[in-house]
Amino acid sequence: MREKIHLLKRNSFPAHSFFDHLLRGTDFFQDREFERAAEEWGAAGRLNYTTPINLTRRKGRIFCGGYIQEVPFLYFLYAVHTNRADGIGAIKTDGVAKNLFFNQGRLVCAATSRREERVGQLMVKQHRVPAATLARMIADSKKQGKRIGQLMVEKGLLSADALREVLIAQADRILVDIFKWRRGYFYFFERQIIEDLVVDYAPLNLTRIATCSGISFAEFRQKIPNMKTIFRLSPYAEAKRSEIMDKLTGRVKFIFSLIDGVRSIEQLARFGGLDPATTMDILYRLITEGIIRQSREIIEYEDKQFNEISNGLDTLLEIHAFIAHLLYFEIGAKATEIIRQAQQPLTRMHRGIFSGIPLEKSDKINKDMLLRNIAQYCPEPDKRNLFVEAFGAFFKQMQTAIEKNLGSRLAEHITRKIKTEIKNIERYAQETALRRQLLEVFAKLVY
Repeated sequence: MREKIHLLKRNSFPAHSFFDHLLRGTDFFQDREFERAAEEWGAAGRLNYTTPINLTRRKGRIFCGGYIQEVPFLYFLYAVHTNRADGIGAIKTDGVAKNLFFNQGRLVCAATSRREERVGQLMVKQHRVPAATLARMIADSKKQGKRIGQLMVEKGLLSADALREVLIAQADRILVDIFKWRRGYFYFFERQIIEDLVVDYAPLNLTRIATCSGISFAEFRQKIPNMKTIFRLSPYAEAKRSEIMDKLTGRVKFIFSLIDGVRSIEQLARFGGLDPATTMDILYRLITEGIIRQSREIIEYEDKQFNEISNGLDTLLEIHAFIAHLLYFEIGAKATEIIRQAQQPLTRMHRGIFSGIPLEKSDKINKDMLLRNIAQYCPEPDKRNLFVEAFGAFFKQMQTAIEKNLGSRLAEHITRKIKTEIKNIERYAQETALRRQLLEVFAKLVY
């Protein structure tokens, strides 16, 4: 007697906003509104839904199925995923059949009936092997009962790493294609699988791959008319801004923290000391994760925060150049040792500000170097002014070393220079937290 299948319907899944986002994202994707799809799927990911879907087990095994037009592909994946099930899923539409292999609920391999999605065809398309070689290998693989990829590796036509890249690309292509299907049916049968593990995807891993397939970097770049283009947070990201900040790191986190609906790409790049290409890469990542969207507005506005940090760095670099030139004038090449020794007692965070910066060669330092390090090591807004502390600690070490080894005369020259800068700040700089911090640090150096 045939086993009875557990038919999944829309009401098999809870009335939860997580599934609403999955559904809307799927609809947007099928309508080729890929950025909106990314926003919906990103919003689903931030809900972190993990409650298992109730799947009936008969004779200790799950055997379920349904129709895509009622139960979207992502719903089906979540049903398997939340039950951490091993087994094989089949999904079919209009004469096309695909098999999906699951390990602990995660997709690990995929197969297809479509000729253009098969490994050999992808190898030819990627120019890894000529078509004639593929035809010969197909014939040999049938004779020897081996998979074509395995045979190509054995014959030295392909490295094992290259084969793995092709298999991953194949799995991605097979799976992303299913997102486009509006009709069809699927079923899943729980059992132990023996397939090789090619990928390791949870359902939302696939949404990112699908989004990137819909919005290539080249297509994204074509939509940017110029560097004056502005981005803003998507509605869902705006509500979860602090949560998203906690998950990002380095320069991606820094750029995200600057996106406010008025800064242009040009201003974002300048603030981070980054080249336009790197900035665009970061924006592409954020848009494919559904975190930001392109604004239709183009506004020229003065970035007062950047200007203040820029002016502060100018002041600090001027003091450093003064000290370095004074040292080299007085003691020549020995100045290099003093400058390098002054960096050793600095904290790890302060050393990050100076990472890769040749402090012993002040004429080789530019502001962008420091801005890049601030973006990398101090991406959080509340740590953005840490560079002032770093320079203060470095100058203090320099002062101590100079007074100890060269006497108070040279140390007094440095003190007078810093006092001059204090007067300039007091006279011209507006009252801000950065101004107060500069004055406090300088006061500790001279009083």
